[in-house]
Amino acid sequence: MSHCPKFLDLLAEFYGEMAAPPAIEAALVAPEAMPQPQRSLLVHDRDMTSTLARFHDEPIELRVLDCKLLGDYYRRHIVLQTARSRRPVEYGAIRVNLPRLAAPVQAEVLRARGPLGGILAAHAITFRCCPGAYFKILSNRLIDESLRLDGPEWLYGRCNCLADAGGRTIAEVIEILPLLDIR
Repeated sequence: MSHCPKFLDLLAEFYGEMAAPPAIEAALVAPEAMPQPQRSLLVHDRDMTSTLARFHDEPIELRVLDCKLLGDYYRRHIVLQTARSRRPVEYGAIRVNLPRLAAPVQAEVLRARGPLGGILAAHAITFRCCPGAYFKILSNRLIDESLRLDGPEWLYGRCNCLADAGGRTIAEVIEILPLLDIR
């Protein structure tokens, strides 16, 4: 888990389509180098939707910044936020391999009304998370706006893959957390 061949490619794809793409300054980090609670929220093989819902004691909702359907792949540039307080709790990007999902699940994913982890759980789809690398990233203007930060800060995240029971990739995800206080 010390490398990720596609390190931050998903963000770079969305940024590359912008008129004035924000900079990406990031570096891979060892999991033990992350501060708490980010380490406990990122270093595991569970989905982030349920992990964040437990941590924040609120359901998690999806806010889509941008999305694209390209062949079999659906890409979303997103923010996850708490349902009641509307606090942003994750910034990221996801690429979903739609043919890995049944038609009703594909339709729900394309409606973009909820995080993928929640959709898979609601449909009782067995999947596993396979984090490929952990990193720190200097927030840029887009991350700052999305997570309601006052300015650039070093944040922590992970490259993750969601795989079906046969080990085939359902989705690739970049998950970046805001700074959080230890509870």
